[in-house]
Amino acid sequence: MTLGRIKLLALKMLDEAPEDIGEYDELFRLYANMGYAIAMREYIRPRAVRMLVTDRDGRAVLTGMDIVRVVEVRDEKGMRIPFDQEAEGGSIRTGKKEKTLSAVCEILWPDMREETDEPKMPEYAHAALADYICYRHLSSGNLAKQNRAQFFFRSFLQQMQSLRREGQSGVTRLRNLYEATDIRSAAEETGRNNKPA
Repeated sequence: MTLGRIKLLALKMLDEAPEDIGEYDELFRLYANMGYAIAMREYIRPRAVRMLVTDRDGRAVLTGMDIVRVVEVRDEKGMRIPFDQEAEGGSIRTGKKEKTLSAVCEILWPDMREETDEPKMPEYAHAALADYICYRHLSSGNLAKQNRAQFFFRSFLQQMQSLRREGQSGVTRLRNLYEATDIRSAAEETGRNNKPA
């Protein structure tokens, strides 16, 4: 679905006439790109390989590049090497000095500008951007509109969850962790089993 069709879908969902698109055009483009940025940064997380050059301290500067986060760094032989990324994300440090390294990075994705631009995500999720447009458009209205906006926001988030790659982000959740590892219950169990009958 193109950006133009996403905006028209949002108009339809808001019960507005399609000929009123001119009135909302720039605002809807902005909202669509805000939703798109959330989808790419938080859920899809596109990756690409970037070549990084380290200085004599083993530091490679990332400023001015489209890199959000460095995932993995390899040396010229293709061996994985350890690295530290600075908190503000402006550079990484490695033990390799004055070398060209290849890095797998999560990258920024450019905004959609033209009406014919299509989001770089699965087609089934394109309508989620229309949901996001509706959410942002209704959020600044009265209480009834704000309540309606929450419906669109929940719909957007549900679609985004379907985009998240398996195993991506979050903390591993273990069920019955304390039952399995609590030393007191293990000692009690051992004590009960060792009591004479």
